[in-house]
Amino acid sequence: MGQRLDIASNNLNSELKRASLTIATIANVNDHMILDAVSKWNRSTSSVDKIQLARDIDSYLNIISNYSNEIVSIIFTLKDGGYYYFKNPPTISDESFRALPWYQEALRSSNGTTVIVDSLNGITSDKQDMFSFLIQPESSLETEVEMVYLTSHASLPDFIHTNSEVQQFIVDRSGNRIVNQNNQYKVDSETMSEVSKLLEKQSQNQDKDYSFIKINGEDKLLKLYSFEKAHWSIVNILDKSIVTSDADQFLKLSLAFLFGSIAFFLVFILWFFRDILRPLQNLIRAMRKVEKGNFQAEVKADGRGEIRRLGYSFNRMVSQIKDLMEERDLKERARSQAEIEALQSQINPHFLSNTLNSVRLMAMIAKTDNIRKIIDSLSALLTHVFRDPNSLAPIGQEIKTLESYVHIMQVRYGGKLNIQFNIDGSLLDYRMPKMLLQPILENAIFHGLDQQNLNELIEVKANHHDLGVCFTITDHGKGMTEEQVRGLLQQGEKYQRGNFSGLGVHNVLQRIELNYGYPYGLKIDSQLDWGTIVTILLPLI
Repeated sequence: MGQRLDIASNNLNSELKRASLTIATIANVNDHMILDAVSKWNRSTSSVDKIQLARDIDSYLNIISNYSNEIVSIIFTLKDGGYYYFKNPPTISDESFRALPWYQEALRSSNGTTVIVDSLNGITSDKQDMFSFLIQPESSLETEVEMVYLTSHASLPDFIHTNSEVQQFIVDRSGNRIVNQNNQYKVDSETMSEVSKLLEKQSQNQDKDYSFIKINGEDKLLKLYSFEKAHWSIVNILDKSIVTSDADQFLKLSLAFLFGSIAFFLVFILWFFRDILRPLQNLIRAMRKVEKGNFQAEVKADGRGEIRRLGYSFNRMVSQIKDLMEERDLKERARSQAEIEALQSQINPHFLSNTLNSVRLMAMIAKTDNIRKIIDSLSALLTHVFRDPNSLAPIGQEIKTLESYVHIMQVRYGGKLNIQFNIDGSLLDYRMPKMLLQPILENAIFHGLDQQNLNELIEVKANHHDLGVCFTITDHGKGMTEEQVRGLLQQGEKYQRGNFSGLGVHNVLQRIELNYGYPYGLKIDSQLDWGTIVTILLPLI
């Protein structure tokens, strides 16, 4: 009941404040423009002028009504009799309207005083809940308007005017009750005396807005609600039993809520710890299985919050460990396969060396120096390959081996190849895996150059890089499409051209990745009819 009473009083405060601002606006807007227009309308004898003035007045009032759409009716009573109305006309005669007690009381009050009428039944045809306001224009104005009467809809809870246990009315700062339209709901002198005492305490800054009083032997609660920008107060009087019953009911509900909360808390504690301990026990059992090498163990990620995320993290960790172990096994198998392929690509070194020595002796006897030189280059190349093929070699020695290969290719193509070396001399003592450059150069000669026109330049460079040493083999030949480049890197190709079968670009990439990993490796940039650049990045060793 108390909360509903507060809501009703606040609504009443808002409605009255809004309506009082509206009627004050009507009486004062633009230096009393509306009052002057009504006076001109009353003085005018021309029907055409009256119609035009009426249109102007209604236009002004419509603008105000747009900002306060709760207006039911506005009536301007004139000093020489008659009235001008906006929206709804009065339902009683002009004489009866002026004879009403509250109208006469407003005339007797000081100029400019607004009288609030708290009846819910106005004098217009609209029978909805409403408030009525009456304002007397200032005496200094030369106006023929005697009073401005305004009614507006009221938004109040039904229980305020249907509940017999609540009495509500409005008083001014002197404790006088604001007159009501039909002189209803009279308040006895004893109640008004108590209201005056409470108002006096408020004026002394005691900040007290309620009091328990006795009226006709019954205990009552008297509570005031002050208007924000006016010297009025809303008075609410209700039986003390209503207030205490609410307090008793609240106490019972509070005790029930307290005991219910305790019971709920105990149940929650039991459930909470059970929901934590069970997932933790499952997690511990799964961890023990992983410790014993069972990487198939998986914990059910139940529970809440951090416990659930812990289960997900554990499962993800075990999965990552399995993936890493499988990746390690794959790399080991790939490394072994690459080594086997390298070995299988070699022929018996002793047999080949003996055969080459025999051919070289025959060339010396026959005095054919070209045959002897090419056999010497081939012997140097094979000796470099056969001597511990999986070991590292100085970059300088690898370049010499590559020059021997170039010499063999020059003999094969009749000296038409145009191959240039540009090697940083400070890199020659660093070491690198054997036979990484030869397959790339072989690929550039056989597939990069046009076999009908071998004059295109092939450049072999070696320079320092932030991450180690960078080799580039560039040919200005036919080039490749993006699909050919992807196939070369992903699937690998071995070209059976001439006496030397290269280990393949894919095999070179695999050897670098298996030995050194990211970011080291091989990259190919190529365009058709433009050429190809193969870049190899290795660490400094």
